[in-house]
Amino acid sequence: MSAQVPTDSAPADPATVRVTQRRPLACRECTKRKRKCDKQIPCSRCRRLNLHCSREVVHIRQNTVRHAAEINFLNSVIADLEVPSAEGLRATVQRLKSRIAQLQSGDESAQADNATKPSEAPESIPDSGAHEGIPQLDPGEGVGVAGQADSSLLTALEHLAWDRNSSGCFPHRRCACQYRREGVERLTLNSQAFQFFGYIGESVIRVPDAFVAEKLVNFHIRHVAWHHNCVHSPTFLEQCDVFWKTGRCDHPLWIALYLSVLSSAVCSMQNSDKFKAALDVDLDTIQSAQDLFAAMVQALYSSHFLKNISIYSVQAIVISTEVAHNLGLSQLNATLFNSAVRIAECLGLHKIEDHAKPQVQTREDWCERIEREVGKRVWCQMIIQDHFAIPFTDTYSISPMQYSTGPPLNADDHDLVDKPVSVPTISTYVRVLVRLALLMPGLVDGLGPMKHRKPIREQYEHILEVDRKMRAVVKDIPSFMLRRDRAKEAQVPWLNIARRSLAITSAEKIIMIHRPFLFRSFHSQAYEHTRRTCVAAARTILREHETIVKEDETSIWTHTAFCITAAIILCFEVNTLPSNHKQLAPIYTGAIEAARGRLATRTGDILAQRGVALIDAIFLAEQSSTNTSQTQHPSKPIDFNRIIVEYSALRQLTLGSESDGILAGADTTSSHADVGVGLDLNNNASFAPASEMAIDFDTWFNGIFYGFESGI
Repeated sequence: MSAQVPTDSAPADPATVRVTQRRPLACRECTKRKRKCDKQIPCSRCRRLNLHCSREVVHIRQNTVRHAAEINFLNSVIADLEVPSAEGLRATVQRLKSRIAQLQSGDESAQADNATKPSEAPESIPDSGAHEGIPQLDPGEGVGVAGQADSSLLTALEHLAWDRNSSGCFPHRRCACQYRREGVERLTLNSQAFQFFGYIGESVIRVPDAFVAEKLVNFHIRHVAWHHNCVHSPTFLEQCDVFWKTGRCDHPLWIALYLSVLSSAVCSMQNSDKFKAALDVDLDTIQSAQDLFAAMVQALYSSHFLKNISIYSVQAIVISTEVAHNLGLSQLNATLFNSAVRIAECLGLHKIEDHAKPQVQTREDWCERIEREVGKRVWCQMIIQDHFAIPFTDTYSISPMQYSTGPPLNADDHDLVDKPVSVPTISTYVRVLVRLALLMPGLVDGLGPMKHRKPIREQYEHILEVDRKMRAVVKDIPSFMLRRDRAKEAQVPWLNIARRSLAITSAEKIIMIHRPFLFRSFHSQAYEHTRRTCVAAARTILREHETIVKEDETSIWTHTAFCITAAIILCFEVNTLPSNHKQLAPIYTGAIEAARGRLATRTGDILAQRGVALIDAIFLAEQSSTNTSQTQHPSKPIDFNRIIVEYSALRQLTLGSESDGILAGADTTSSHADVGVGLDLNNNASFAPASEMAIDFDTWFNGIFYGFESGI
């Protein structure tokens, strides 16, 4: 009796199918026994020995890429049909699975068997002149959709010549674009490894040994990753473990991500005695945050990151923001970030579609879900960084109307299952922050074109409207991010510092919204609401910063940056206090001096050193202005020229020539972010805020983040 022969093209589990260059012709049994096979199914040897004879089903790489679009479509059809109510469609589902297997294996021999039988064919096919039942489009109807499709087709054809990609096919597992290629990196450990030190060269980098590096990486995941949320921690730890044991990783640019994580970990813990003692790491014996950051930049360029497009480059650059500003490298960070935006768009991070399969059935599904979610997380963080930089650039690189990627799931790394917003997850902080960030493009656009700003009154009314929107967003923040929840903090190690960081950030965003009228508010009663709001927000920032320092918590770069902003605002408030409020001067001065002291004691923080120099420069300029003035005006104008002169002198004394000169080339005659400078504002009627806006900032803020004391 001859052996039963299974159909060659029967579908197999994609997770267990081997991917190869060509289809095997010998049967499994002969291949296993290393016997000559006549390459017929069943073969003569199996028939003679009465053995089960079949060929191995493999996926042909060339066919998989060539038919990627059809395979992807058919998979989506299966996902739609394979539901409990579709029992009557099982035969259709099986036929679709068989067709997918045929396309992947390159075996078309059974295609005729699955073709439509004559009895199943339609009874008649209408000719081209038959239009019964076909709806007629009105003139112009559907032109938008058709035009968009035509434009996409034209762009796709042009990109063939340019060797570029415009489709939204991230994470490039089933697409046919140039980013799906042999050896393409994947965030999971299913790519061919290589020897890093033999690939780039040992001169590129000196890293902490595996014992110390493991401590730093685990610290980063537990106490820093919540702030950027750009990695899938279990996957990254697996990659690190392979690297520590073998010196191998799955892509040359992965090492840039690794260095970025290490540098930000060192930067975040180097000023905390509590964490240094807990980790038992002597930072004096390992590479500094600056050395690791420099090695990251070198790794990027050594691997030609601008040419060899990889999500690892994007992750490395975005995470490096955690340390770049503290190292005084804000300009470098800005240029790298905008490169990362373009790389992300080339990869399609701005057009990530929701997963077609809600249920994970195979390892391939799980890997794809990880990659898709990491892509969303990275894009979300890029939106945050881009939009919050608007006040410093007066523009934004990511247009809210030009991307379709949704926010990341409120999910933990171990299961990536979406949870209610009332449950804290690793994505909670960035999901809250991105809602604030999305207000910023509308803020700057609402002021009017840069060359032709709207009238002052309209601009200020717009500022107040955005302020209202900001407060509405804050009201919807989960309660555990606003008020202390000891039960949740016991379960989530980063929740306390995240809550305090959010308090600082929320207060600073109020200042950011009012920034166009901030300096003017110190000289015009018309903007008293802005002045009162920003001064109260500044006091809140300094109060929270002081608490963080006292608790010896993890240091985040925004703590230093916003502490400096708050101190500067209070300096201007002291400088322009009216005579009937001079009793507040000692309170504000004490808060400023305390902030200066905290900044001055920070190790390896050039941004903090510059903040100290700037605070001193403002006080020196104030003293100089007072000494040269015969009579003290109750509200003296802020002398920016004198401040810059004093700051430049102090910077040379304290920082030397390593600074990148943020203010050195400033135009001292510019408006300093104010709008409409030079207009006579004294004749403008006071802008009375709406009733809810008239509430004092301290009252509002403590009502939202209650549990914080109101005094400094």
